[in-house]
Amino acid sequence: MSDLDSDIDEVSDQVKEVYAYYGLAMYWAQCLEQSIFQHLLFFDHFPQAIKAYKDPQQWANEFDEYESREMKQTMGKLIRRLREAGQPTKEIEAALEEALRVRNWLAHGYFSDRAIQFTVSSGRQEMLIELKSLYGVMKSCAALIDAVTQPVIEKMGLTEEMMKDIEKQLVREYYPGESNA
Repeated sequence: MSDLDSDIDEVSDQVKEVYAYYGLAMYWAQCLEQSIFQHLLFFDHFPQAIKAYKDPQQWANEFDEYESREMKQTMGKLIRRLREAGQPTKEIEAALEEALRVRNWLAHGYFSDRAIQFTVSSGRQEMLIELKSLYGVMKSCAALIDAVTQPVIEKMGLTEEMMKDIEKQLVREYYPGESNA
């Protein structure tokens, strides 16, 4: 292998790593959206649905409608719905504001803002450090919301053990023969 091939491989690996950490940051942005949705589900939808419960089919249909409607919303609109539900503390509110700013920048401007840095090794290294921090913003914010939601979920009877069993069941359903244990 020539020196040029070796240089290209090193650049290629670093570029892949930048893309991987960008993907991780966006993954956690989507996890945060799911955390917001689950919070709304347990603090907004279920309390109303329980009062109006008539039969399992109606329950399933209303759940599907709620999920379909809410999951079409932007993160900003989901955060607004969370505020309307009256749940966020000042700490969560600040974390959500920062997470929304970061998510929007990642989705709409990150690579154009970092175009020059992306062309050199030291710039890509800076991007890696930055992206690790940015995915941490998303992950921390999701954890704050989950810490409020989880006790309510358990109070409604959905334990962590039950969640693990559901996850295993879904893996068996979608990937027969594989295990996530």
